Amino acid sequence: MATIRTKTILQRIPDLKVSIDSSSRIQIILEGRTFEFGSHALAILDAFSQPSFLSQGLENLRTRVKGKQDWKDLTSTIVQLYEAGVLRDETQNKPTLRVDSSGYDSAAIHVAMLNDRVRTSRFLAGIQEVVRGGDVVIDLGTGTGILAIAAVHAGAKHVYAIEASGMAKLAKDIFKLNGFADRITLIEGWSTQVNLPEKADVLVSEMVGNEPLAENLLEITNDAIKRFLKPDARLIPGKVKIFGLPVTIPRSELIKHTFVVETLQHWQSWYGIDFSPLAEATRNASHSFFIKSFSARHWITLGEPVLLADVDFKKAEQRWIDNTIVATASTAGLLDGLLEYFEIELGPTTRFSTHPGQVDETNHWLSPVWIFPNPMLLEPGDRFAITYQYRKTDDRTKVSVSRL
Repeated sequence: MATIRTKTILQRIPDLKVSIDSSSRIQIILEGRTFEFGSHALAILDAFSQPSFLSQGLENLRTRVKGKQDWKDLTSTIVQLYEAGVLRDETQNKPTLRVDSSGYDSAAIHVAMLNDRVRTSRFLAGIQEVVRGGDVVIDLGTGTGILAIAAVHAGAKHVYAIEASGMAKLAKDIFKLNGFADRITLIEGWSTQVNLPEKADVLVSEMVGNEPLAENLLEITNDAIKRFLKPDARLIPGKVKIFGLPVTIPRSELIKHTFVVETLQHWQSWYGIDFSPLAEATRNASHSFFIKSFSARHWITLGEPVLLADVDFKKAEQRWIDNTIVATASTAGLLDGLLEYFEIELGPTTRFSTHPGQVDETNHWLSPVWIFPNPMLLEPGDRFAITYQYRKTDDRTKVSVSRL
């Protein structure tokens, strides 16, 4: 069994999958392996959510202990978490990227973003337009730190780069290696849980997801505006427009994502089982899948793009969006889906769009495609209504369509 010194600095690793069974045993899935721990595990993970001396963590945990045996159980759970690699020694471990993770400490996502040269170059151009000499800048979710470095190049006096994932230490190494350690301060943690020593002039964030308002973007931006920024601060991005493109979804895509007749027939011939109840269970429910926007550039479109939402991040107080827009078909065909894309404002003259006809193959953002359970045949001039709803409280988007 490992021995951990009281002056050892421990921190839990990011991107853990945790479950609790009926007897309060904690299961943690890490790199394909499942580990089981006692009931103290959750409190321990919380105590070491930020780097902390073992002695300080034990002191914080002492109040939950009921007796000598309970104390032994707690301390042995810390050792077990350490041996499993869930708690890591911050004084010894070199920062690494996980190759089998889908989180922001995975290699794949940063390879994809840095390979997306068009998108990254637009962000750099926006920073050059917005950041002024002497500005204090905040970079939310700095990742590899490329936008923080760009802010320094644009004249920022100082940048506070905030990162919660395992990328934080690698970003700090990148700042040091490139000679920016004195002008960029890496702050490890979630932006809503940290404090800054001064107010900032500019907020930079590349937290726009495939569904642009996902990842609690409005809530996090609102918190940063209130606690971190000067009243006249500038934001990158400043605005996002969300569009819907009415389409006929190719049958080859529907087969992959819905219980269409031929798919059910294939399964019955392969396995000898009738799966038709699956189709019945989803018959009236609209749902979505994600696709590379570039691959949808030749899909049949039945009308012009529809502006679903126009979001100004400076007004991030809005807690929900509920818009219904009337559209008109320009082409005859079957309306069974809506491809969602967005346009972000990165500077006074810098924009970036994920429209299928405006991106290239390297674009790492995926587009949601909403499948309508009751497709409608349209003729040119037919009118229909699209409803777009976003609830900030539960980070959920809904899209529906109806004939007029």
